[in-house]
Amino acid sequence: MAGPDTGFPYIDANLVVEDWRKLHMLPLEELVEEVTEALSAAGVNAAFSSHRLKRMTSIIAKLRHNPGMCLGGLQDIGGARFVFEDISSLLRARDVISDTRFSHFVLDRHVYDYVTVPKQSGYRSIHYAYKYVSDNPDYDGLRVELQLRTRLQHDWAMAVETAELISKSSLKASLGDEKWLQFFKLASAIFARKEAMPVAEPFKSYTEEDYCLEYASLEKENKFIDQLQALVSAVKITEKHSLQIGYAVIFIQFDERQVQLRHFAQEALEEATKYYYEVEKTVSDDHSAVVLVSVSDMKELQEAYPSYFLNAGEFIVALADFQLSCKVHGYIQ
Repeated sequence: MAGPDTGFPYIDANLVVEDWRKLHMLPLEELVEEVTEALSAAGVNAAFSSHRLKRMTSIIAKLRHNPGMCLGGLQDIGGARFVFEDISSLLRARDVISDTRFSHFVLDRHVYDYVTVPKQSGYRSIHYAYKYVSDNPDYDGLRVELQLRTRLQHDWAMAVETAELISKSSLKASLGDEKWLQFFKLASAIFARKEAMPVAEPFKSYTEEDYCLEYASLEKENKFIDQLQALVSAVKITEKHSLQIGYAVIFIQFDERQVQLRHFAQEALEEATKYYYEVEKTVSDDHSAVVLVSVSDMKELQEAYPSYFLNAGEFIVALADFQLSCKVHGYIQ
């Protein structure tokens, strides 16, 4: 089968992309090491961190959405994420990273600070895009992305991914069910106020009562929390043993509410990526998803990628606390 308008075999194109994607693991792991060292030297501790290679379906979708973009234009084929307990730790980490000159990385583009200026969707995080500097031409110039966020910001982003399974729409791209989109915009603003950080433009004039009344109205009409909670409760983890340092391929089947996980030792990256690629070819975005992650144990895996375990628990608890506060102040019944 040939690719659209190219005559280039589709299967060959996928193999090329897969080989190219795999190259990003080395610079990605070096970035994590250098960031960890910089934060440690400054006395800043992350709650947890993780790194992953972008899913093939996500790569294809991004290229289709940006017809003029080539593979080299993607800055997040390899992505590292550091999550912090609170906003003060995040802001300290931001300052440390911004002031650090890494030995093998140069900043490729300006910093995207979506915490200071949230996206209209409600997304909040800080993004750095780096180019890897190497004497090896296979690696030199590869782009990797670093994300910094608080646990609350992370809970919100993962809940959006979980809700995509319910709404069958791309909420992360601000597409799909308008009620879900409004719910997450509002939740983001509620969390931003809790962290004493700026909210997106539509909410800048809101009072505490406004937040409470709109939240209560949306939740009463749509039962968003009930829907998320039902999905969380339905999950069956099929492999529960503790994992050693290495890699994990997570395969989730939405309809069956089932997660399968296969672990690979740290020295088995080649085997892990090959298995990842084979599983990806069986995935249907409407019914399943797969991701390759690097983790030290199951607990960290579930903290870093709760949406792949349909786990929106912390997000639900945070909003329950907000609702209780609204009731205590007499804004809602």
